[in-house]
Amino acid sequence: MDRKIILETKNLKQYFPLGRKKAGEKLFVKANDGIDMTLYEGETIGIVGESGCGKSTFGRTLLKLYNPTEGRIIYDGRDITELSTKEMVPLRREMQIIFQDPYSSLNPRMTVGNIIGEALVEHGLYKAGSRELEDYVKKIMKTCGLDDYMIYRYPHEFSGGQRQRIGIARSLALKPKFVVCDEAVSALDVSIQSQVINLLNDLKKEFGMSYLFISHDLSVVKHISDRIGVMYLGNMVELAPKRNLYSSPQHPYTKALLSSIPETDLDAIKNKKRIILEGDIPSNVTPPEGCKFHTRCPIAKDRCKTELPQWEKVSEGHFVACHYKGAEIA
Repeated sequence: MDRKIILETKNLKQYFPLGRKKAGEKLFVKANDGIDMTLYEGETIGIVGESGCGKSTFGRTLLKLYNPTEGRIIYDGRDITELSTKEMVPLRREMQIIFQDPYSSLNPRMTVGNIIGEALVEHGLYKAGSRELEDYVKKIMKTCGLDDYMIYRYPHEFSGGQRQRIGIARSLALKPKFVVCDEAVSALDVSIQSQVINLLNDLKKEFGMSYLFISHDLSVVKHISDRIGVMYLGNMVELAPKRNLYSSPQHPYTKALLSSIPETDLDAIKNKKRIILEGDIPSNVTPPEGCKFHTRCPIAKDRCKTELPQWEKVSEGHFVACHYKGAEIA
């Protein structure tokens, strides 16, 4: 049986104007530059890439926190690209985000109970101050590993891991179908990271949610994701099931990222070839012509400087944009 598609993007672009001109033309920061992606119900897609490649912008654009410059966003079979802020309100119950920073994403003047219950009241699911609301908030807190007595405390009274659990509880209180996890564990200690990741996996199984999991940590992404997308300078350069991506990466940038993962096995360390990328990341205001990666690519040829690589399928569920996909790096 075919899996249900919960979210789909077609040629999604997100440009931010700089408000200045060069040679008579307006300049834009090309944060997302034509991304195609399909997310299935109950699936987690991990998104990795260097800082500034457009990962967080992509996640926020999917939720219509930013209106896309071009392209389409189709959620649960409905095109939501042109929906206004008011028209998006009913969908907010189904589409949520866990923000990166647990210190700045929680209102310091609100108690934990008010933070988690605010959206429930706003959407008319419970009455403010009601016993039913308090009982439900405590239930969600318990699900996310928080004790009942914490409901009257303020964010400054919690550790980083506990604050992240509060952010997760706030996002999951509405029982959404789709959640963007924007660097949801990057600010946490390693031991706390594993607890939060296991919590997200358990909640996904319990509520049947779909995640877009944004992270720099390739080991974390491998643990939580079903498929992994690799982004570079606003473009998705490879998307594959996690086993395929780690065992048979096709794009040279993906190979370079995977070679940077620390190893603890001595034999693996001896046999591992580290790929060091030379040069700086180009500007996403005036990106290179052709393949954007060619200025740093160890296998780039003349064709890469002028011709944009196409998004092509190499195997079941495995897509890559590279003229010389799969080529060995000397």
